[in-house]
Amino acid sequence: MGAFRTEKIRFQLVGMSAAVLQGVPVVTHDVDLWIDLPPRQYMTPVNLALRQGARMIRNTVVELCDGMLVNFIYQVNGVGSFATEFRKARLLKFHGCDVPVMPLHSIRQSKAAIMRDKDALHIHYIDQTLRLAQAKDKRK
Repeated sequence: MGAFRTEKIRFQLVGMSAAVLQGVPVVTHDVDLWIDLPPRQYMTPVNLALRQGARMIRNTVVELCDGMLVNFIYQVNGVGSFATEFRKARLLKFHGCDVPVMPLHSIRQSKAAIMRDKDALHIHYIDQTLRLAQAKDKRK
């Protein structure tokens, strides 16, 4: 993440790793980073990661030295543009760094737009977390 900032490449944490940071009670196996670059430049973040000691797994997936899998994403379905979603992002701590994180309602929208087999269950847990947060806010 520091390398992206040094290179002035904007990114935001999306997907279920972003949902977990916001309290959704699930487990995920990778971290999805939405990169503000055109897809044809997919090797830019991969090369940055490789210079930091990562290992390339697939075109847009690297394994960091600590075993974390990072998937670089260039388009997220069902939501606004990168710039639009970036403005809505929440700054949260992730591995000791403040990172922009896509809010739960946007993650839900992207899951609903794709609707893979696993997305229905993810949406259920996201909805449950959003309801709990709403109830907590009403009590305040």
